[in-house]
Amino acid sequence: MAAPESSMKAVLTALTANSFVTVLKFIAFFLSGSGAMLSEAIHSAADTGNQLLLFIGLKRGSRERDDEFHYGYGGERFVFGLLSASGIFFIGCGVTLYHGVESLLHPHMPQINAVTFGVLGASAVIEGGALIVAVRAVTQHRGSTPRLRYIREKADPAALAILLEDSAAVLGVILAAAGILAAYLTKNPAFDAVGSIVVGLLLGAVAIHLVIENRELLMGKAVPEGIEEKFIAIMRARPSVRGVHDVKTRQLTPEAYKLKAEVIFNSDFVTEKLEKNIPPEASPADENGRRERLRLIAASSIRILSEEVDAIEAAVRAEIPEAKHIDIEIDHIERPEGAEDH
Repeated sequence: MAAPESSMKAVLTALTANSFVTVLKFIAFFLSGSGAMLSEAIHSAADTGNQLLLFIGLKRGSRERDDEFHYGYGGERFVFGLLSASGIFFIGCGVTLYHGVESLLHPHMPQINAVTFGVLGASAVIEGGALIVAVRAVTQHRGSTPRLRYIREKADPAALAILLEDSAAVLGVILAAAGILAAYLTKNPAFDAVGSIVVGLLLGAVAIHLVIENRELLMGKAVPEGIEEKFIAIMRARPSVRGVHDVKTRQLTPEAYKLKAEVIFNSDFVTEKLEKNIPPEASPADENGRRERLRLIAASSIRILSEEVDAIEAAVRAEIPEAKHIDIEIDHIERPEGAEDH
């Protein structure tokens, strides 16, 4: 269950960019002593570590299914995504907020110079480039789906994490630059501290969103809106199907769905097929002849239903390519009037 190549590209691009930017920001912090610059350095360091976790998750999640995990290892992406989000919250948000509040309570004027603004400018350019790659990775396969809806419902969590982290990184640079510039112009270090706090809150919001997203997928989130209805409509459109109920869906990954339903087949459909497959005969003269004919009818009935289930699965996959695992259960029980049916 391989991860999309675009997601891997976005993660590697962000990992490379943030590794370089982290070094630049820490150098600028040591030269300036700016709290906002330290916040940005911690932010980039946290992003680098988180993107390394996402990369590991994508690699491990790409392994093929085996006897131990029949549906593959796609869930590893969500486990490492959750670890990454936790890193953003505790390291990125927590440390940044602590340093910002500490700087606000015990202010000191940072040594701001051309190097400080040069590093911020270079960071904005590098992280902006990584953000463009992330946007393309997230929306590459959206087709006609509106951009925001695709990001909310179908985007790969790893690519989404990179998109949010890079967006926060670019916005964080802008906020840090505003705080540092205000402190430089007013000679008031409180602006630098406030810039650090705002960056920390931004990281906290990103982390909480990613925790919620990965938690839902780990717990077995249903397929995006409209997919279940399409699944039911495809089955009901078959002349062999009289009823569909107990439909359940799950996203194994954004590229792989598991769909399940219980189907009541139309007995007239089976009868018509049997008439074409079994020639008419007079009643068998002996018990052996009777049993042989019943065996033929049973074998033909099983084959007819098996072929129809295969045909339904093929029709579903033609309309829903992500439907990698389809479970069609045959139910012959008459549903009481008013019972749930699709």
